[in-house]
Amino acid sequence: KKKWLYAGIGAIILISIVAFVSMKKSAQPQDVLDINLAEHKDLALHIHPHLSIRILGQEHPIPAGIGISPNGMRVIHTHKPDGNLHVESPYPHLFYLQDFFTIWGKRFTGQCIFEYCADGNHTLKVYANGEESSLYGLVPLYDLDDIRIVYEETGGNRS
Repeated sequence: KKKWLYAGIGAIILISIVAFVSMKKSAQPQDVLDINLAEHKDLALHIHPHLSIRILGQEHPIPAGIGISPNGMRVIHTHKPDGNLHVESPYPHLFYLQDFFTIWGKRFTGQCIFEYCADGNHTLKVYANGEESSLYGLVPLYDLDDIRIVYEETGGNRS
């Protein structure tokens, strides 16, 4: 009898988990990056990491208005050309650096930033809060993070 009791409890737990996961999935759109927000309200996530890009010793500006169109604001967007990324979602979600570049429509890989690619004479590095990261586009975005992408000549400093 205990065997049947445990099997019944296990089945109830399994059914509950499956139901919860399917409800959670159906509550989110297919691709959270395609969401256009009309305004800054009813958000489950609202964070502001900072991004800077340095190419061959020069700061590369991140323009205002990335991810903003007449249809609304994408879940990652910029308001000013100051490197502050506005990450806003009606659903809890972990966003990554690559998500911003996807919305921006610019190239960023473990080897290249825009048209600049690492080779025997150049390196591409990513720093998250001062620490070098090998995650590149998979660097997670958290509130007030300082993310720097640095493309430089081999042997250059990380400034």
